[in-house]
Formats: sequence, structure tokens, C-alpha cells
Amino acid sequence: MPLSDPQLQRETWPGLATLTQSTLAALGCQGFRNSFKLERTHATCLFLVDGLGWNLLSAHARHAPFLASLMQPDGYFRCGFPATTATSLTSVTTGLGSGAHGIVGCSFALDEQTELSPLSWTTAAFDAQAQPSAPPAPAVFITPPDAWSLASAQGIAISTVMLGRYANSAFSQAIYKAGQILPAPAYDAYPGLINAALTTGEPAFCFAYFGDLDFAGHLFGPGSPEWIKQLETADHLARSIAYALPEQVQLMVIADHGMLALDNEQVRDFDLEPVLQEGVRAIAGDIRARYLYTCEHQQDRVHQRWQNHLGEGYRVWSKAQAIAKGLFGDVMLSQAEAHIGDLIVVPTGAGGIIRSEAEPHASQWRGHHGALTDDDQQVPLLLCRGRG
Repeated sequence: MPLSDPQLQRETWPGLATLTQSTLAALGCQGFRNSFKLERTHATCLFLVDGLGWNLLSAHARHAPFLASLMQPDGYFRCGFPATTATSLTSVTTGLGSGAHGIVGCSFALDEQTELSPLSWTTAAFDAQAQPSAPPAPAVFITPPDAWSLASAQGIAISTVMLGRYANSAFSQAIYKAGQILPAPAYDAYPGLINAALTTGEPAFCFAYFGDLDFAGHLFGPGSPEWIKQLETADHLARSIAYALPEQVQLMVIADHGMLALDNEQVRDFDLEPVLQEGVRAIAGDIRARYLYTCEHQQDRVHQRWQNHLGEGYRVWSKAQAIAKGLFGDVMLSQAEAHIGDLIVVPTGAGGIIRSEAEPHASQWRGHHGALTDDDQQVPLLLCRGRG
């Protein structure tokens, strides 16, 4: 069944969580559903290129000849909501949608007065005069059983290859609970580390992460010369990984989200538009997937005001509406629900809600993601066997 088939899209949403379950089922694990219908294998490498949306890869395929050679006409899926790194990586490791694992964006409410930014695992007060709560203990933040730990208990050797600077972070402690983290001094060490992890003779799964494409896309814009350089690096690395692996090992190349450049005419600035501030106690989340925390008894008024002011280029949903639409997956746990805003604001085109004063750096980025458009959501699923 093609991945673009509407029925399969419904069965595999949210895509990254469901892909993890399918991958573990293909490795022989019990209790996981193989919705992606992956072939049975003894060992798998899942190589994630941060920010490599399907539309971007299609448009710049000549700069990624190895990845382009693996592309199929409908070899893409929708990653999950919000389409952002912290949420997506957690979905990969847990096999759960954001409504279950609780990492619901690049920032969100930890409690009434505190915002948590999970990638840096830091907190800040919503009100500058207040004292924020301390960051939670990362190892116990995600409460449901995660897929990798369940697979490890069934005898699958789980490992993660990443640059050394990420290996000991609090975010890594929160999401990479199972298996062994294999820190690499540089990307050229990836093929050897992955090969060693997957050729021990036991059923094995190795996750590898490349983050520099997303970084270049944010700063310089997707399609920029700096972005193209990182795409070429990712392509070369994927090829090197494939040629270091024996034929019986499955290589899967995916992304955590796509990316697009904002249209300045569609962008709105919360810090400079008083009509957007009225009745809003706090704002968090991604520029293309904002959470609004409203003042008491103000939710309905803020909802109507924002939708009227933003117009057809945006959708404003209440928390209840977004949950009912399945944006956060088919499981919603109370901890995750508490993090989500009273209102969720998502652009339908190339807009976004910036904060030029409170978030000056992110507001000046060229590339953004988070929403439900194809540019944000569609990511590749590229498959091959080892070429070594």
C-alpha cells in the first residue's frame, strides 16, 4: 500500500511514533503493530536527518544523489504534531504521540507560572516578576513505558549514535532511556559505530542523528547555500553508513519534520499587536504552532478575537477541539494535556506568530516548522539494505 494512501495516513498518524512501532515489530518484538508493513529484518539502522522534509529533498535532489536514488513516488509520511525536533525525537524513542509522552513542543507550560524548553531542559517564568519552578528530573519526566525500553526487555540491542556534545544532555537523559548512547567525535565516526552496533549477531536497532541541516535551515533558510552544503554532507554520510553495513541490515533514512521560509506578509508579531495580547496570560510553543494560555474566563473571547484578527491564513482551536481532531495522537494523558495551551494557533500557509522582543533570535530565523502543512509534515521514508 502506498504511503500517500489516505487510509494508510490515518493508520500511521502520528507517523514517527507509528514508524517506531512498525520498526520494532519488523525486528520481531511482540506488542507492536506494523502499520507501515515493513519487511522482517534482524537489524535496523534508523538515520534521522533533522529538517529534511520530503518537499525540500524533492526540490534539491541533485544535491543528494544517494538519498535521491532511494526515493519512491510516495515514499513519505506525516511526522506528527507539532512538527518540531523535541516532540519528534521523543516520538521516535517512545513510540508514542505527543499526547502520551508529554513533550508537546519546543516550549510549553510546566505549571501555571513556568515554561519548559525541553531541548535545553531549562525553565523560565511566564511573568518576569515571578520565580520559575526548577526543571523536572529528566529521567522520570516521561511516565508511560517507552517503546525502546519495551523492546530492550525483549532482547533487542538498542543503541544511539550522536555527536558527543549531545550525549550527556538532560534531554538525552529524558528520551534515550533504553540502550547505549555511542558518542561520536565527528560525523565520519558514524559508519563504524553503527556497523559495530548492528553486527554483533543479536537482534539490534541503532538510531543515528544528524542535526546540522536543521540548524542551517533556521539561520540561513532552506535552499540557501549553507543549507545545500549540509544536505550534501548528510547525503555523503548516509551513503557511507549504507556501504559500511552488511546486506542483511536494513537502513532507513527519515526526518523529524520539514521546513519552509516564512512569508513576511503573513507573519504576525505578538509583542507589537495589542489586539493579540488582550486576555492572554502567556504564550509558548513554536512560531508555527503556538500555545496560548488565557486569563480566567477569557478563552472564548480570545479565541474569537484571534481568529477574526488572523483571518483565513490561520486556524485557532481550543484544546478540546485539537484533542478531538487527533492532533496529539489517539491517546491523551493528563500530564501532557496540562502542558498544552488553552488555545492552539497554527498557520495554514507560510505565516507564523513571532515575538520580536521576547524571542528576538528565533523571530529573525529564515526557516521554520511546526504546523500541519505538507512542508511542515511530510518527511521521507527511504529504505535500502546495507551495501557493504
